[in-house]
Amino acid sequence: MQQKVDLSLYDAYTAYVNGVKGTNDASGFQDVNRFVQWCGKTSSISQLNPQIVASYAEWIGARAGDASKPLEPVKSFLTFLKKKEYIEASLASHIRIPKSRSKAHASNGSHAPERAELSTQGYQDLVNRLEALKVERVKITGDIGRAMADKDFRENAPLDAAKERQGMVESMIRDLEAALSTAVVTGAGSSHETMRISLGKKVVLKDAVSGRQLSYTVVHPREANPATGKLSSESPVGKAIMNRRQGEKVEITTPRGAISYTIEKVHGK
Repeated sequence: MQQKVDLSLYDAYTAYVNGVKGTNDASGFQDVNRFVQWCGKTSSISQLNPQIVASYAEWIGARAGDASKPLEPVKSFLTFLKKKEYIEASLASHIRIPKSRSKAHASNGSHAPERAELSTQGYQDLVNRLEALKVERVKITGDIGRAMADKDFRENAPLDAAKERQGMVESMIRDLEAALSTAVVTGAGSSHETMRISLGKKVVLKDAVSGRQLSYTVVHPREANPATGKLSSESPVGKAIMNRRQGEKVEITTPRGAISYTIEKVHGK
């Protein structure tokens, strides 16, 4: 790992701007800056995780007809962070371009809120994040009040930044409250299903070629974080092993070819 100091998101953004300046990737700085502001520019890049990245993509999708244009620069930014080894896990793949609101509405007829199945820990993580955002909401209100004390509103950058951040935080609070209101916390099933892989189960996989063992906890995509061993149920590996049992073999097709695993162990949360 080359990076010895944990950068702030703003410092990482500055490094990105300097790194791609003069290249074809230089367009989209404003979109990347929006992502940095949404996350909090003083936040550490070590705090970035798949849940935050996926939530941002959902937020952009809810406010933009075509989300691909503002999200592609963010994917480039996350790819840059991984390439420079500022972050350990690849997060760019968690920027999924959501359907536009019009297309989603046309294909489904009506939009029903997604019911998220979360582990007990995943549910608590979302609750903690919601509480942190509510604390930040109060802080932002104070920031706006102080910024408005400056009578010159023509070039009041602090006021503009605080108002934009306020809109982002309010949007995230609404999203989390909606997700928590419909979330189902998964628990242990019947004795017959105990060894079947489901959300919240811990699994040990063995690579059929190298013999290497990999340990994961299968979680909802909102909780996924490969760096801490939390495997999304919607990832290629997650999809392949869901509802399988200990001792079964699975094969996953990847861009690098097929990978075979044996499910060595399955145990509960």
